[in-house]
Amino acid sequence: MIKYLSGAALLSACLGLMTTSPAQAATLIYNTTESQDALDSRYGGAVTAEQLTGKYADCTLLYDGDVTPGDLQKFQAIYEYNGLPEGARLCLNSRGGRLYEALSIVDFLRDSFADLQTYVAEDDRCASACSTLFLAGAHTFEGESYETIAMRAIAPTARLGVHAPRIVLPNYGELYDADEVEAVYDDAIRDSALLFAFAQKADDEGTPYLTPYLYARSIETPPQEMYYLTTVADALFSQIPVTGISYDVTLNTDLITSICHNAFLMDDGAFTWSFAPTWKPHRLASFEEFWPNFVEIVRSTYQPDAPQFATDVQIEQKDGAIYGVQRGYPVGGPYYAEDCLVRLPTSAEVGEQTSFGIIRDAWDARISPDIDIRIGTQYPRGPHSLPEPDHVATPYSYWQYESATSDSEPHSYPTLMLFPMGQPLADLPHIPEPTQTTETPEAPHTQRLSCDDLWYHRNRIFHENGYCFSSERGIATFGNEGCFTKSPELSGRDAELMQIIKAGEKELGC
Repeated sequence: MIKYLSGAALLSACLGLMTTSPAQAATLIYNTTESQDALDSRYGGAVTAEQLTGKYADCTLLYDGDVTPGDLQKFQAIYEYNGLPEGARLCLNSRGGRLYEALSIVDFLRDSFADLQTYVAEDDRCASACSTLFLAGAHTFEGESYETIAMRAIAPTARLGVHAPRIVLPNYGELYDADEVEAVYDDAIRDSALLFAFAQKADDEGTPYLTPYLYARSIETPPQEMYYLTTVADALFSQIPVTGISYDVTLNTDLITSICHNAFLMDDGAFTWSFAPTWKPHRLASFEEFWPNFVEIVRSTYQPDAPQFATDVQIEQKDGAIYGVQRGYPVGGPYYAEDCLVRLPTSAEVGEQTSFGIIRDAWDARISPDIDIRIGTQYPRGPHSLPEPDHVATPYSYWQYESATSDSEPHSYPTLMLFPMGQPLADLPHIPEPTQTTETPEAPHTQRLSCDDLWYHRNRIFHENGYCFSSERGIATFGNEGCFTKSPELSGRDAELMQIIKAGEKELGC
């Protein structure tokens, strides 16, 4: 018999905790003023009754502690009994736990079309296995399986962390036989396969729950360490909204340069970075890996022996928007460079500080105005070159020219791109906590509509596109005669109206 590590101890292979202290089973707290007895009668003892305040005041559930066996049964009890209110929020504060248990909860919530958003509050930690629960946060619209969209967010000072699974040995003096080691190894491979499968899943709008960037960080980070999402780059590449912030910026050339740098970093290969391997080690490299090389190449354009490309940056206010251009990104060796054109939807003047929105929750982040970027091409300049064409003289004329002559659509980016990629999330402009007297602005085009009105119009669009209802209300109102799909494809005006209706429902708290 071969003696080796593990056995029962190696069953902790996917525990993933940053500490060797014993696991502290999570408490699942339901935010309510009801008694414990009343809650037990509704959820079979799966949750603890407590009225949450402060940073947890908007949480429906608070998951506080380690992911341990038996947590799946708690969530099953919740949804098999009475479920949770629409738009429920699960707040997470956990150092990690059993990855397999977390993945099992994720699969259950997905299969149940659970309408459960996730959030990590200020100064809280959601690491290791907890991050899997967090990433699975989603909002499901009426009809359950019709449309599920990723809905998760972190506060600026929250710590969302990932790392590779860890083997925890409570007794390093023990020896274990080969069969025991093989069994635990099989479990580790199983969990790794499940995590990989999770990384392939996306919501109904194509947003991956676990992006390739974040999956790479989780695999490459040693189990004794933790990769925390701490920068704007981490949030952008992981597609994690940051809430509790204001998009306050000053409209100047530094802003244009920052946005353009971000765009080229985000869209490796989307433009024509012919020499990308010279500044990015590989497509899934971390920000810390590729940023120094990117800066070196961009700075090289300003050296005396660099190709004679225009490298100026300009900004102007025109027709109710800010237009900017940063020229001279070297993408084709000595043969040509690309110019980055930016359009920002604001009537503020150049030099002013303005806000592009206040982000209180994940929905705010989704509906905040996009940043549009177009790309122009320039060729090296020499003493005998012809004058540059007139359209490159100003950012506005350059944008209009590219809009009229280019076959490609502008690239659109989330508003978080206003901030430099290397900026710490904790340093983003914070907003004060909402008060009871804070008035919520009504959504455009929905100011005179009630929640019932919005529900009717949203589901009328579904019905007209062949949707088969599951809810009693939907069947009673529209019926299922002639229906043929649970996932109708909306386009044109229907798709536009659907986005307006959803925004209105969120603003009204439907």
